[in-house]
Amino acid sequence: MNDKTEELEEISIEEALQMEVVVSQALIDILVAKGIITESELTDRIEEIKLEQGIEF
Repeated sequence: MNDKTEELEEISIEEALQMEVVVSQALIDILVAKGIITESELTDRIEEIKLEQGIEF
């Protein structure tokens, strides 16, 4: 058994959210660039999810 313990780095909620935004945008950019989805399909699905979850912006 390994006796080493991993030290976890603490980050703020804001930093975690910023990273989520960056990762999401990168994935969206790649999917659109490869023609897997269109921006219109993406925005339509976002609206569907917002309605399903009762989210208003």
